[in-house]
Formats: sequence, structure tokens, C-alpha cells
Amino acid sequence: MGSNKNIIIWIGILALIGIILVMVACETGVLTHQQKPQPSAEPEKTVITMPGPETTQQEGTQLVTLPEEKTTKLTVGKPYSGKLVEEGTTNVLIIGRDKVNNLYDTIGIASINKKNKTLKFIMIPRDTYIEYNDEIISKLKSLHLDKEPGVFKINYAHHVGSKIEYSGKFKSGPTSFLAEVVKEKFGVEADDYVNINPSGFKELIDYLGGVDINVPYDMDYEDPSQDLYIHIKKGSQHLGGEDAEGFVRFRQGYREDGTFFEIGDTKRKENQLNFIKALIKQKGTIKNAGKIPGMISLLGKNIQHSIGLGDALQTYIGMAKDIISDKYEITTENLSSDKMIRVNGASHMVFD
Repeated sequence: MGSNKNIIIWIGILALIGIILVMVACETGVLTHQQKPQPSAEPEKTVITMPGPETTQQEGTQLVTLPEEKTTKLTVGKPYSGKLVEEGTTNVLIIGRDKVNNLYDTIGIASINKKNKTLKFIMIPRDTYIEYNDEIISKLKSLHLDKEPGVFKINYAHHVGSKIEYSGKFKSGPTSFLAEVVKEKFGVEADDYVNINPSGFKELIDYLGGVDINVPYDMDYEDPSQDLYIHIKKGSQHLGGEDAEGFVRFRQGYREDGTFFEIGDTKRKENQLNFIKALIKQKGTIKNAGKIPGMISLLGKNIQHSIGLGDALQTYIGMAKDIISDKYEITTENLSSDKMIRVNGASHMVFD
């Protein structure tokens, strides 16, 4: 229960829209351009055999590099059939890390369409099944990872990229690998990425003065092992940092009569998307310009990104100004599929 300690990583959107927007008033590129390699977490050692290509030669445990210029696709599975973004959009990969296992349990795309004046959030389920090509499978076998539970989920993809020392378009190889997987699977190429450490979430919400939101049901759940205590009543509520964190993390709990219920990952992401909308509507305004220095200080410690200074930064500043001043329509798409399979004992969501 409550084993997935993930938190909505909308802060990347705030960094893009709110922080970069109000940075115009400062007329400086204050965001720290961090490019740290992602630490790798050791997966659990429960192994259940999965059918797959056999290798006749053991390569040992030495990491093997996939050349950056290699044109072979990383994945072999059927790509998502729907069209998620329009031509000419700017797409930012939003990543949120689990605080315990360093899994990317929040993966999304912020797609900015200047022509249609829309900002679209696309949320990708963490359990999405990824079928890698034979070369990657072989390398995973050599590292004794091919039978590990969860290794073929998209939230583990950055670890795969790290293990094979992938390079790619961004200086962060693991992030580049995930971005390429998203491109191949969902047809969306990331122009940039924002990777968030969730530790500053509560601080930032408190600094912004909290967020007003409609809570769809009573949220009551405790797990001392996770330092997680959620007690939020149904209805219109003003959430400070601690309750906001509980709201976006809530996945299961107890009704008033003591019975247990679950909302699942899909409903949780709906709550997270509603929180994003409320945050932008209430806080992404010029009147919050005075909070720029404190917001930058808080977020600067918890964000890695690929947005450089100079022209790239100015481009995003211009987009952010347009989003607020032209009142862009904010739309959301929470991807889901009823098709599930079990691989190495773990449940995976299949898109085709």
C-alpha cells in the first residue's frame, strides 16, 4: 500500500510559464542550467522469466555504448496510433522523480501551439510497456536486467539509457534516451526537458500562498513509513503546501465508514492535471512578479533542464508572455489503455 511515492511534477510547467514569464521583469537569465547525470537505483531482485531473444555470448557487466549517430530505432513495439500534437508546436518533456527509487513516475509533455493559442498537457502512464530492439535486449541480458520486474516500463527507461551509456540530443544521456523513447512510442519530439526534484514542492506552494481547488472526495490515508499523512475534506478547499502534496499524491485511502478504496493512477493524474490548471490560473499572473526572486531560489535548487541562456531562453520568455497575455486555452490529455500485460511479474499498460 502506498508503495509508489510519486508527486505531481507540475513545477516544471510553473518554471516554464510562471517563472520564465515573470523573469522578464528581471531581464536576466537567472535559472541555473544544470546537467547532472541521473543516479541509478538498483532494481528489486525478484526474477520471473520473460520470453525474449536469446544471446549466445555473455558480454559480462561492462557498460556498452549505443553510438549517438546510430539510426536504428530503440523500440520495436507498435507506436501509439493517435496524433497528440500539431505540426509546429514547441514540446517540453516534463519529468518527475520518485523520491525513493529514482523512477520517473511523472512523465508528461507540455505542448505550446502559438498558432492556435493553446497549451496542452499530455500525461503518459508510468506503467507504459516499452519493447526495446534486440541489441538493447542483449545488453540488458548481459547486465542481468532483462528479467527484472519493471525494467520494460517507461518510468525505468532513463535507467536503461544510463546502463547502456546512451548519448542523444541532450547532455543528459538518460533523459535523451527517455525523450527518444517518447518520440518513437508517442510521436512527440521533445524540444527541451524539465526534470524536477519534488523536495521543494511544499515550500513553493506555501511561498505562493496556497491554491484553491475542489477536492472530489474525502482524502484520508496515512503511511508513516513514507512520512505520508493525508486528511483533506471533500469540497472547495484552500490547500497549503502539505495538503497540496497530499492532494496530488493521493491514490488510495479510507471512506468515512472505514472501508478502503482506490482511485488508481488514472484518477490521480486527473487530480494532478486539475491542480496544474488551478495553479496556472491563480498564480501565473503579473501581480506575482514581486515573488520572482524567491520562486527562482526555490525552484533553482530542484530543477534540471535543457533550456540554455540567450536566444533559447528569450524564446520561452516570449511564449510565456503570450500564454498569459493572450489567455491561451489550456487543454489536457491523460493517456490510458485498457490493454494490460504482465512481464516479469509486473503489470504493464500497452498502447497501440
